[in-house]
Amino acid sequence: MADAASSAAVVIYDNYPGDEGHRAEYYALMARLIGSTRTSSLWRALWARQPVLDGAIEASVGSYVMLCVLRALMGRRTAGILFRPLPLIEGGLLRLRIKRWLLATINRLPGVYTLTILPFALEPRFARFANGWILDPQYWDLHYPEDVDGNRPAGAFAQSIRETAGARGVVVAIGRQDSAKGFDMFARLYTARADLRETWHFAFGGRVVECDVGEHLKEFIAAGGQAHATYISHDELLDLYAAADAVWCCYAPDYDQASGVFGRAIQLGLPVIVRKGSLLEKTCLVEGLPHLAYDGNVESFDAATLPPRLDPALAASRARQWGADSIARLRGYLGLA
Repeated sequence: MADAASSAAVVIYDNYPGDEGHRAEYYALMARLIGSTRTSSLWRALWARQPVLDGAIEASVGSYVMLCVLRALMGRRTAGILFRPLPLIEGGLLRLRIKRWLLATINRLPGVYTLTILPFALEPRFARFANGWILDPQYWDLHYPEDVDGNRPAGAFAQSIRETAGARGVVVAIGRQDSAKGFDMFARLYTARADLRETWHFAFGGRVVECDVGEHLKEFIAAGGQAHATYISHDELLDLYAAADAVWCCYAPDYDQASGVFGRAIQLGLPVIVRKGSLLEKTCLVEGLPHLAYDGNVESFDAATLPPRLDPALAASRARQWGADSIARLRGYLGLA
């Protein structure tokens, strides 16, 4: 670690254990694009001569604040990424008010940059406690700096979903399934609308939080929904996108944030189903992305209003531009040439 850290352009401080979700891909991408190495040692991050990037401030706001203050005193640059900034705006709890104040205060220090992964144009109040932004890497990582799995044929999982769907359109939900990710709404919509089931097939892949949505899962399967209720591999994840005509991104209000599932869908030009009034809907409106905004009323859901898929080449071109802009921004915040 010492040799890697000394030769790296940036040291990423990672206060989360393990590589769950897309975290391993995220850090590997940063290593390629900004020449970073990763450490879980606060001590190593503190004394690093290179710029330090806190990979996820939410893991420990206290550690991030301490890192920024002490490194600012040493004249060294520090940045951090906030993945869930909205609670800091809307939360009234004392601990959230303290976090807001701490972040706003340290942003006045020289060489400190607190970043969100959504533009301030979507939510200007982010600027109260952050002084910069990049786009979530999962909004552009399939195409920047080069295409990933661009010519990959659909696998057996995708073929199974398509065969089950027949002539019907396919809506997929991807990843962990619980109420935060809107699985209760996903299942309720499908089970409540026999007319919808005639023209659309709903399928999902990912672990299910049984204690949260177990009853909804049973009803979903009984209604003919297709369930792959286990951890999905990278190939299975890509197969879900390959099988999809639309991707479910209609999440609960307390999960109002950038989303990797959403990001991969829009990189591929796929229409997304988002919660009405959410940050994801705002993103779709600002960027002109194909989407349907759902308000949770099963009777008013009109699948006929789902727009067609965007031209994949156009979606890929936009993702590459987003990636180039985001990395240029990040390098600027980190003081890299």
